[in-house]
This record gives sequence, C-alpha cells and structure tokens, in this order.
Amino acid sequence: MNIEALMTFIARVGEQIEALDAFVEDQRAVAGAVRARDWPALERALERAGASAGRVSSAEALRVAAWESLVFGLGLPADSSVFRASLLLPLEFRSTLNESYRSLRLSAMRARIENDALSGFVGSAASTLREAMEAAFPERKGRIYGRTGLPRHAGSGAMILDTAL
Repeated sequence: MNIEALMTFIARVGEQIEALDAFVEDQRAVAGAVRARDWPALERALERAGASAGRVSSAEALRVAAWESLVFGLGLPADSSVFRASLLLPLEFRSTLNESYRSLRLSAMRARIENDALSGFVGSAASTLREAMEAAFPERKGRIYGRTGLPRHAGSGAMILDTAL
C-alpha cells in the first residue's frame, strides 16, 4: 500500500473542491449580474466563470490521474469505486478517503445546482421577454427580419436561427 499515492489523491480532491467552490461563487456572480442587468459586470463574471471552469477541468484531470495511480497501487482496475478501494486501505485511512470523496460529491452537487438554477433563471427570463415582445408587437409574429430590422422574404433554402436572447 502506497500511502503517498493516497495522500496525493486526497490532496487532489481538496484542490478540486476548492476549484468547484470558486466556480460556484463565480456562477453566483453571473446570476447576480443578470438579475441586476449589469451587462459590463456580467461580461466580467462570465470571464471569471470561464476561467473557473477551466480550473475545475484541470483539477479533475489531476484527480483522475491520482485516482488511477492509487487504484493501480492497490491492484484494482481504474473504474473501481471509492468504497471498494477503501476496503483495501488500513483502517486509519478509510475514513479520510471516504470523507474527502463525500466532500467532493457535495461540492460537485452545489456546482450543479447553482448551474441549473442560473440556466433556469435565464431561460425563464428569455421566455418572458419573448412573450412580452410578441404581446407588444403581434404583427411581427411569424415574420423574418434582416439585420436592418426590415422584414425579409423567406426563401426556400436552409435557415439558421439565433434563438438565444
């Protein structure tokens, strides 16, 4: 049993938790900027969130490599569960491994919930805006407009729509 591989894995889990928590904070900043309709702040928040997502991805790759090293040292296949790996560890290290993995799962769940909440908010805001525009300008419903804002005749060719609002 290589204790160094275990400690490296636990350290990588901690790094990924920190990266996920930073990502959650950046997602909250994005949500706050959207709700405040502060577009310059939104742009800055999106850049920070993109950088945080990159750090999460890098931390994930390092954690996976550390996990593969750990399970290889234990003589297990790479797709082994944490529970299965913990059974091969000395008793004093089992709880440390399980607690770190549990913390990682909670952090990942928080990130997923925050991301889904932001997506739902933006989707409902776009839907509300679209409905308001259709109510305000019912004559424009079903028409296609060009870049100048003038109606265009729809040809028989393929059409690409930008539905993001």
